[in-house]
Amino acid sequence: MNMLSRERVYKAIEHKPADRLPLAFDATYEVIERLVKYLGIDKEIPPNPSSTSTYSTKVGPREFGTDHEIALRKKLGVDLVILGCPTSKDKTIGNWYGFPLIKRLKDNTIEGAWGIKFKEFEYPYGTYIEMYDPPLSKIDDYKTIVSYPSPDLDLYDYASLSDLVPRFDGFFIFLMMNGFHDISRFIRGTEKLFIDLVISPNSAETLLDKVCDFNITYLKRCMEKVKGKVDGVFCGDDFGSQKGMMMSPKMWRKFIKPRYEKTVSVVHSFGLKYCHHSCGGIRPIIPDLIEIGVDILNPIQPRATGMDPFELGNEFGKEIVFFGGIDEQETLPHGTVEDVKEEVRQRIRTLGKYNGYIISPSHDFQPDTPIENVLAIYEEVLNEKL
Repeated sequence: MNMLSRERVYKAIEHKPADRLPLAFDATYEVIERLVKYLGIDKEIPPNPSSTSTYSTKVGPREFGTDHEIALRKKLGVDLVILGCPTSKDKTIGNWYGFPLIKRLKDNTIEGAWGIKFKEFEYPYGTYIEMYDPPLSKIDDYKTIVSYPSPDLDLYDYASLSDLVPRFDGFFIFLMMNGFHDISRFIRGTEKLFIDLVISPNSAETLLDKVCDFNITYLKRCMEKVKGKVDGVFCGDDFGSQKGMMMSPKMWRKFIKPRYEKTVSVVHSFGLKYCHHSCGGIRPIIPDLIEIGVDILNPIQPRATGMDPFELGNEFGKEIVFFGGIDEQETLPHGTVEDVKEEVRQRIRTLGKYNGYIISPSHDFQPDTPIENVLAIYEEVLNEKL
């Protein structure tokens, strides 16, 4: 039974058997460049600095472009893609996980949408960009928070999105959307936002609603261009840490759950599937995510508290699709090729127990992961040497 990639993903969402489980891929720009060269794709396709990679952390020229990314995914047997709406070439200098980056400041920091600043950090394997100096972290005036302006929706280039999507014909296509909880933390500062939830909930909820409503408006603008041409929404919003939830499940259910119930409902109203990304130990709220209609859960961080793949597969495998789970903390960077392949087999038996599983690492491939270990995942599933 030979299936098309898009059909293969829908089979997994329906928990129905297919010729094989679907594969996904995303990585830092350093890993993509290395793979493009290692597999000889750079010799087949001319250099093109126009990259669609929403996970790119480098602001500036790259050695790969959209054609390289498509060819790489096809070479790896990948069945889905996560596309961020391109940002305006006139109003931005790039993006961070689809989030618009507007300008570089004199101190070499980068100002993004919502006034959020980012800073680039060099480390032994490359460059990472992280949130820096939340704009409302030193302001406690409720009126200032209420009147804080939302970004210009035209920071995004919706026409380019409609041109981009058809190039990934045959893939199951997710549209990237940033999560309102994370963006609210980046605006207010995590500590301040969590304090607000306790002592000034009106202030916190005003900010959460402001970002949530912006996200929904952004989604609607995108759907004006690509409705019927994409299959789902991939929303990144972290609720967990290595040791468990960032906030109590009770507080999450009060402040975060209702707004995601609204978000998921809007996504479903367009006939799309909803995938939620949250790192960390979020097992206590998985039943809640199922309740509000989340179709797919990513990235399944197996070393985080409560995220044992065997237990998750047994407890929730009939009700939600798991996406990820191949350990990017230890196995992929430090294991052998056979260690990686054995973990793939284990995850298929556990997270894929009821066919609802999309195979990928538990985070984007990082630069300290050997290329041979990256390829091992795809070789094990495709049963061929790449």
